Amino acid sequence: MRKELPAKYYLAHFKELIGFVSDKCMHLLEQKHITFINKINTLDEQSQCMLARIYSRKPYLVQTQSLNYEEIISPYQALFNLKTAGLICEPSQADAKQLLSHLTKPALIELLSQQEQPPLFKKSAAKSCLVEVAISFFESKPERLSHLYNQYVINNRDECYQYFEFLYIGRLSAGDVNHQNRFVLRDLGVTPVRQGHNESLSRFDSIEEAQSNYVLNRFRLAVKNAKDDNENETLAKQLINELAVGVVARELKNKLLVILYKQLKTTNPVLAFDVLNACEDDAHALEIQIREQYRLGNKEWVKAQLEKIIENPLTDELLYFADDFLMRKFNKQTRSRLSEMLASTRCIIEVDELYRGDVELGVSDHYTRQGKQVFYTENTLWQSLFALVFWQELFIETPTPPCNEFDIYPQALKTDTFYLNQSSQIEARLAACNSTQKLLRLVCNHAAKYYEQPNGLFRWHKDVLKPLEMLILNSPINALLSHLKNMAKNYRQLKDGYPDLMIVDNNAVHFEEVKAPGDKLKRNQLVSIDNLKSCGFIVNIAAVKWYVDPNRIYSVVDIETTGGLKGGNRITEIGIVKVKQGEIVDTWTTLINPERPIPRFITSLTGINDAMVSNAPIFSEIAAPLLNQLSGSIFVAHNVNFDYGFIKKELERIGINFKMPKLCTVVESRKAFKGLKSYSLGNLSAHFNLDLTNHHRALDDAKAAAQLLLLVQQSADENIVAV
Repeated sequence: MRKELPAKYYLAHFKELIGFVSDKCMHLLEQKHITFINKINTLDEQSQCMLARIYSRKPYLVQTQSLNYEEIISPYQALFNLKTAGLICEPSQADAKQLLSHLTKPALIELLSQQEQPPLFKKSAAKSCLVEVAISFFESKPERLSHLYNQYVINNRDECYQYFEFLYIGRLSAGDVNHQNRFVLRDLGVTPVRQGHNESLSRFDSIEEAQSNYVLNRFRLAVKNAKDDNENETLAKQLINELAVGVVARELKNKLLVILYKQLKTTNPVLAFDVLNACEDDAHALEIQIREQYRLGNKEWVKAQLEKIIENPLTDELLYFADDFLMRKFNKQTRSRLSEMLASTRCIIEVDELYRGDVELGVSDHYTRQGKQVFYTENTLWQSLFALVFWQELFIETPTPPCNEFDIYPQALKTDTFYLNQSSQIEARLAACNSTQKLLRLVCNHAAKYYEQPNGLFRWHKDVLKPLEMLILNSPINALLSHLKNMAKNYRQLKDGYPDLMIVDNNAVHFEEVKAPGDKLKRNQLVSIDNLKSCGFIVNIAAVKWYVDPNRIYSVVDIETTGGLKGGNRITEIGIVKVKQGEIVDTWTTLINPERPIPRFITSLTGINDAMVSNAPIFSEIAAPLLNQLSGSIFVAHNVNFDYGFIKKELERIGINFKMPKLCTVVESRKAFKGLKSYSLGNLSAHFNLDLTNHHRALDDAKAAAQLLLLVQQSADENIVAV
């Protein structure tokens, strides 16, 4: 149940922010910021409430009539006080265009119609056209808008206040009211916050670092909103000369420079290269430079840079790029040493082409049919293991504590200084986990103690420990500890790019990176896979080859429900017809108690009433036999997403994740039998003379859909023969 918002909650949030800045960030403030705080503190509570409310608005112009709130008894007095203090002001002639754009379409029509000699316009015209007419008309008659100015105030969200928000959050967001949104969602119990966080801290050590990050965040928004090349060029020239203080600021500046380079490389290549050269120790920028210089023919420079990178790489990803580029372009080899190594781990897996929409599921089912356990792991497995092993060092006994309750991502990982600052604690933690049982016990203890505490690395769920348990108990302890140590040393390089699947077989695990035809390994995947292999794990590149399985089993499903929407409605009946090699081989059906009344119009449609389902099993009681029926088959239905979606939702209610390949007989019928007026099951049954005697009962509809599936397959076979 969500919490109730406190009275005057906007004011409470406003004071919380000002209090944080006053208590923790005085060393980051200029005199103008201190003056602003003093102005706030001298206001009466009503005026503070009003300013907080105005700052919570998104539009630049706020109509004074809309500023009526229960907690503000005298709104016009509060506005007068704010104007007197110089904290807000009314618009002027300089704001005329924005004011006209802000007006509603009816207000624009009324304003134009009231003029002595109104301009020509159509009331049916789009608002944008009316705005253009109004701007053109009032440009020479600005005095005629003066009566509107005192009806609005400018929501300029004073730059001092924006700076305060930045000091608290560490980031600016376009169009959002940062701290207010965060505080409101926190108070409602929606946004996860760090439990037991007692004291907020400044996130910057010096005013130079704080202001550098603030200015670069303003650049970030400007780059995001730039409309043309002229704006990009102006921003690029300014950004080149902007000083970046601190690791976070340098990375942001480099990122923005690369973005601007891509925007300008075709329109202003000279400036674009100046932009690229302004990047400091940035792997991405250096790779772009090398590729461009090679294209321009500066091969000696490129070769020297590649050799320099290999000798002292900024990152492993850049090392792999340099190694590969040097081998292919200069040593005339088609593959680098790493590519050769990865090629040796490539295995071909034949997967039914019906899995084209979910290739990982196809490989998973391939191994499941062999009796092996399969887990979807990718990045979640290693992120959760890393967090649970080093929970104390990351979140509790850390020299870089969170700045406030909203900071759930460890500061040490943002700057990649985790091992650098805490090597002795990390080594001691790993030494204490010198057996799989000790490591598993630590992970389980931390999971039990800190369950559902937000952490920024992974999401909690009830089965979070199952894949971790299988990984730990079926892996060499030295391999686990070695990779955990590597993650601690180079977290930012090893936080992602992990293989899709973990397969457990005969008390051993191996990993599969699944690649459909045409897919390529990304650089971050090369890094993580190579690291896993160097630690002693087996990693395969599962290259999928599509084929058509003649022994496919199709489970043709139909359900009846209490209504058409998944949210509040439930299943009342399920029917399944199994098809294999062109024949119906089995059927299965059951009524289900939906645990809610069946609407009268549904009963008139299906014939299923409350009395018929009163003694029927509830869904959780038929879940196991249902899954057994569907196991190892293709889920088929007429409008498949309806039936599949309802069953998936019902299984989620009881904690079961449902996933299997799907086929829709509506889609397949449209392909096979083009030009029909209707593809509803009833009309198709009538057209093809299918056996549908009891429409809208699950098994009868499933039988008709199964017969339709057989017709589609027969049509496909005939087309193949004709070709």
